[in-house]
Amino acid sequence: MIATALLAAALSSPASAQSLDASRLAADAALAGAFNGLADPQVDAPQEPILQPPLEPVPAGPVGAKGVVARASLPTVSENSRHLMTRTFGARALDLGVATDAAFKSYFLTFSDAKTTTLAALGDLNRLRGAGVDARVDASTVYNFKVAINIFSPVRGSTLKMTPAQGTRGPQNDVKTGALLDAIRAKSVFFKAGGQELWMFYGADAKPDASGFADTNSFLFIHENGLSSKAWPLAESKVPVGAPVSVDLGGIKLVLTRSADGSLTIQE
Repeated sequence: MIATALLAAALSSPASAQSLDASRLAADAALAGAFNGLADPQVDAPQEPILQPPLEPVPAGPVGAKGVVARASLPTVSENSRHLMTRTFGARALDLGVATDAAFKSYFLTFSDAKTTTLAALGDLNRLRGAGVDARVDASTVYNFKVAINIFSPVRGSTLKMTPAQGTRGPQNDVKTGALLDAIRAKSVFFKAGGQELWMFYGADAKPDASGFADTNSFLFIHENGLSSKAWPLAESKVPVGAPVSVDLGGIKLVLTRSADGSLTIQE
């Protein structure tokens, strides 16, 4: 799936990263790692990670129409995670996106044109703050993806640098992590519950070997809140058609109802 957020990329890039409280107090610690998956093991007091354990829904019983905060056509938004923003890689303009496997353990970048999508595995995310990760866009195009951390604004002020590598000719692409977050929000279903704005990201799960997409899908619920941002994954298979289920997003309880026509209703 995503994640794609997440992926964002939502969970596969700085958008999903875990910032540290220590980064506000010690610049040297922040330079070593300000993000989830990019954290320096020598930092003593890491904040709770953004990526939370997968949600485990419980039956909600019959529900009425009251309290509906969002409705979404899942087929309509299922490929949004592959089209976060358009950039030129090598000689081609492609849509950059994010994806994860069903377990939210393997992260990928996606490169899409009108006909095809290529997945590039990110592997060890710690490399993003070091030498970077080389992602193969196509047979003749490779780009290096690297995070330049802004210690004063790590979540929104850092930069994802995309540089031609391995003999590739093409433009350098730099994207602020704030712009990446805004792109994820724009491709999500967003709503308010518990007095907070939440985003719901949805898409197909990637195969762990990056050979394509599986026939399963996942949701990712996101609450952006600076260093305290959180993201909750949920397998679509845990939301049976026609049977409302309840999930708890850190004290915000939602009822999810999936219909046979592919729509999802969210109630507070």
